Amino acid sequence: MKKALYVLPLFLFSVSAAYAVDFSQIEILTAANLKAEPVADIAAPVPAVPAKEDQVPQDVVNKFNNALNQLRNIENGLTWVRMDIDNLERTARQMIQNNSSDAFFSMDLRRMSSDMQRRVSDLQRAAMDVKNLAGVAQKSKQLNDIARNMEWTANDIQREAWPTLEDAAQRLEWTIRSGKPEIIGYDAQWTAMDISRYTRDFSYQARNVSFDTRNLVNVTQP
Repeated sequence: MKKALYVLPLFLFSVSAAYAVDFSQIEILTAANLKAEPVADIAAPVPAVPAKEDQVPQDVVNKFNNALNQLRNIENGLTWVRMDIDNLERTARQMIQNNSSDAFFSMDLRRMSSDMQRRVSDLQRAAMDVKNLAGVAQKSKQLNDIARNMEWTANDIQREAWPTLEDAAQRLEWTIRSGKPEIIGYDAQWTAMDISRYTRDFSYQARNVSFDTRNLVNVTQP
């Protein structure tokens, strides 16, 4: 009995020592875990710097502006063309209805034919200049803005050419064909056919210019 009483304190002392060791280890681990880790510096994202555009040579800018001015002059010149053709058609109809000739009709008809022929030539030159711009074009906001203005102007020309001018010229030709040559003029039919052909040629060139200016917008887009 005495031996048991003697062993009991030793047992309690061992258990207490073991617990003390465990708690000491827990405190060490806890302190190590709770110790703040150094936070690495995080670099702030740097915004992307837009690529610097190459300087556009002034002669290229001038070529773009010259082509734009050509198209605008052609567009402005179309303001009264349809009205002039309609007036010719109205005069021809009155001559046929009244069975009387007009001394100035043949001259006005030939003038309209020459005028449309000149407009076709002007648009052909402008179309060639626009097409050549693709060889010197580069990505540039300045050139892109000019190209967009060219596209808008070319589209306006195309809308005026077809169906407006083509329809007006066709009505003029049909009216003249229905009249007597001695009243309407012996060469009036051929002249009216020329006017119709020139308006179709003009419309064809307008479609080409519209396509080429759209291509310029794409190739100059920054």
